[in-house]
Amino acid sequence: MLEIAMLRMALSSVFLAAIATLAASQPQLDATRRVRNLDAVLVFLPSAEGVRMSSSGFEEVAADLMWVRTVLLFGERYGSSVDPAWVEWLGRMIDTVTELDPRWSTPYKYGGAMLRVVGAIDASSEVFARCTEERPDDAWCPLSRGMNDLIYNEDPGAAAVWVERAAMRKTAPPWYGGLSAALRDQAGSRQAGLAYLDEQLTTATDPAVIESLEYQRGKLRHNELVSGWEAACLAWMDAHGPLATPMALSTLGFALPENPRGDAWVVGADGVVRGQAAEAERLRKRRMEEWKLLRK
Repeated sequence: MLEIAMLRMALSSVFLAAIATLAASQPQLDATRRVRNLDAVLVFLPSAEGVRMSSSGFEEVAADLMWVRTVLLFGERYGSSVDPAWVEWLGRMIDTVTELDPRWSTPYKYGGAMLRVVGAIDASSEVFARCTEERPDDAWCPLSRGMNDLIYNEDPGAAAVWVERAAMRKTAPPWYGGLSAALRDQAGSRQAGLAYLDEQLTTATDPAVIESLEYQRGKLRHNELVSGWEAACLAWMDAHGPLATPMALSTLGFALPENPRGDAWVVGADGVVRGQAAEAERLRKRRMEEWKLLRK
């Protein structure tokens, strides 16, 4: 009897240890299962032609269902994955929806914004450009296409072409014309970008989209401040060497405001006071340019 009791105690101890191990590993197992389930849905990349043939004339209904799925997965996936397959899936789903129902404005406008948020700027621009062709009365899509060139590609000349197309449409508000004129002037392009971002923030509701817009607005406001004192910093650098600290801007007659990008001010390697992240971006861009020259 004693041996049986001891055996039961031993088995109980092993059982409890197994339960404890399973409980400890369950959160990881759940997370792995969730990622695999999400990845499994990315396998479904339909073509518009295939959906059109199988929907038996109900292309718009199919587009509605696919759009709902796209929005739900965007909300679940955004911020938790940088997998290029996810971005490709998002772009192809938006393409399919807009091909099935080319007159429906929502997938163009919100789909283009989603792609912009996940960093797929070229794909976003293609969606806005397709909207421009399919919806000749729509002024917002060519404007958004131009803003991609201005804010993300830093090409005000290309942006001006699209904004001028937007300004010529009947539904365009009067300020589009002033915006296109400002883009022809390099000095006015930053203000044009800020006006556009402020306008979008008044209507945006998705937290991810709002976060992206506010981030870009902070970058433009930061760049506007830096451009105000850049020449003075460079002149001081040539005459005396770099400023000792960012606060030394007062020596040049500039008050140092709070950084719109939210990080610390630093004195850059070129002697210009700018945000820490902006200086890192500048140095990275410079290294890339040097690397390209070396390759040539």
